This record gives sequence, C-alpha cells and structure tokens, in this order.
Amino acid sequence: MIKVGLIGCEDLRAAELLRILINHPDVELRWVCGSSPVGTRLDQIVPGIIGECDLEVSHEASLDDVDLVYLCGTRETVAAQLSSMDLPDGLRVIDMSGIHHLDHGTDKPWIYGLSEMQRRVLVHESQWVTVPGSAAAASLLAVMPVARNLLLNSPLALNVVVGMSALDGEDKTLDGMALDTWAKDQQQEVEYALRQCQSSFDQPVTLTVAPISDRRTLAVTARFKCNVDGPMIRQLYEQYYGDHNFVFLVDRPIVTADVENTNKCLIRLEKDEATGMLTIHAVMDVLLKGSAGTAVHVMNLLFGLHERVGLSLKATGC
Repeated sequence: MIKVGLIGCEDLRAAELLRILINHPDVELRWVCGSSPVGTRLDQIVPGIIGECDLEVSHEASLDDVDLVYLCGTRETVAAQLSSMDLPDGLRVIDMSGIHHLDHGTDKPWIYGLSEMQRRVLVHESQWVTVPGSAAAASLLAVMPVARNLLLNSPLALNVVVGMSALDGEDKTLDGMALDTWAKDQQQEVEYALRQCQSSFDQPVTLTVAPISDRRTLAVTARFKCNVDGPMIRQLYEQYYGDHNFVFLVDRPIVTADVENTNKCLIRLEKDEATGMLTIHAVMDVLLKGSAGTAVHVMNLLFGLHERVGLSLKATGC
C-alpha cells in the first residue's frame, strides 16, 4: 500500500483528489492537513464521502509516516510550506499549486507531470513532480504528436473555455489569478513545455480564455498551419496515443457528458487542405484530467502501478 498524506483540503481540486484517494485500492490515506480547525471531519468539508472516510483534519504533517505527500494549496502557501518542512530522504512530492511549472532554478529536480509527455521519466525514479495547469495540459495534449514529430513550425493560437467549477468565488479567479493573468501563466507554461518536446519551436503562442456555463468542462481549440495532409496527421495521433490510457481520438463533436467525471481527454482533428490550417479540439473534465486525475495518474506511475488503477471513473451520460 502507498501511504499518502495531503496538505490543503479546502478547494475543489483537493476535494476531487480526496474522493479518488479514499477509494484507490493501493492507497492508505494516513492524514490530511488544512486550514480547517483540527479535528474537523473530512466528510464535513468534502461532499460525497460520508460513510467512506472517518479521517479528521490533522494538526501536523507527519512526513516520516508516508511515502508520498500531495501539496494542494496556493502557490504562496506551498512555497512557505516547502521552505519550512524538513522532508525525509526518499519522500515523493506531488505539487498541484503550479509554482514549479517552469524552471526557476530551484534546488529540487522538479519533473513536469504531464504523463503523456513524461511517462518514461515518471516511471524511473522521479521524486518531485509538478502537476500541469489545466489549460496547459489540454493544449499540450492537443499538439503533442505534432511537436514530437517536429512539425509544429507556425504560430499557434489556443482558445480555451473553462467551466465554472474551476473558478474561485464570485470574483471568478483561477488559481487565485484574474482570468487574463491566468491565461498568460498558462501560455508561458505551454511555451516552456513545447520547447522541451520540439527544441526547434520558435513561433509565437497566443492563449485566450473565457468562462462557460458547463460546470466542469475544459475545452481547447488549437489552430496552426501544417503542411501534412489530414490522413497522415490522424495516423501520427493514433500512433502517439495508441498505448496511452486516457487520450482518445473521436470523429464527432465532443459533448460534456463524454468527459465529465472521467479522466479522459478526447481529441478531434479538422484539416482544411485548401489553406493548410489544422484545427484540434481537446476536451476534458477540468477537475479530473485537468487536475486531480492527473495527480493520481502521476502517483500510479511513480509507484509502478497500472495507469488506470483508481481512475476508472464514470461519465454522467446526460
């Protein structure tokens, strides 16, 4: 069993993570720390787990008692926590705050935790992992096969729409940032990660974001010119994602029920042969594949489990 601790339990991403972990067959959730009063039962904080978990909010993180710790707070709180904690050798850390997405010269070898990009690295003794931003993850999944084949050689436009579940409070911020600030942050993350996939990529990337009423949907439309014809592009995508467990190609418009409450990302390709413009639609659940599901996927890889363990989640069908 993987002994797990979780720091920060009050936001929706942490709630989704808790729901997955307490039902994961290979996880023992040992403790949870948060800003709620010590002794508060988790089923009073996290909807949907009544009868499934008797844990209470702990007063301290017992790091010697776990194999893995999830950091689920804001960037500011996670930075403060890491600076104040004496982390045992060998303890694995998965950061969901986003503070380590880019290489800021930290003293830890943080691995960018997009499993479809870094699976081999994650399997082989990674210790410090940062979970990608939701819009960046969807954007990268949309264009990864093209970049990996060195075919991303024109300006890239990314249009992101995100469901209301991702927004924090009435001010409609994302990860504590205004929408335009969050868009710039996600754009920088995409640019950084793309250059890890295709070092020759030197074209401009633009990312715009807008909220939508669908509660949990995250949809990205990526557009750029590509000289490869449609059938060959589809073959590249089928080859790249053929042995991955959560990314699938579809030939029809994607609806919310296709991805909601699942850890799937669905991709649809459209190629205009006359103009050479390639349009790629990528859709996922913003709280699962866009956050908590990816965090569990990373854990499975770190500890040598099958990728789908604990993540066979169910779509709504309506």
